[in-house]
Amino acid sequence: MEITQLKIGMWVESLHGVGKVIGIDQQNNAVIIEHKNDHQLRSIECNEIIDQPQLHTGCDRYY
Repeated sequence: MEITQLKIGMWVESLHGVGKVIGIDQQNNAVIIEHKNDHQLRSIECNEIIDQPQLHTGCDRYY
C-alpha cells in the first residue's frame, strides 16, 4: 500500500494482524500501528500492509 493513502487513525491489516495507524514515517516508508487485541505497538513497512477496502475507518470488523 502506498504511504500517501495512509492516515493516522485508520485501521489497516498486515501479516501481523489488524491495527490502528498511530504514526507515519515517510522517510522509512513505514507506519507505527497499535494492535487491536493487545495494544502493542509495531513499526511495519508499507509494503507489508494488505489493501483491505472492507476495513473501514473507525470500525475494527469486516462487513
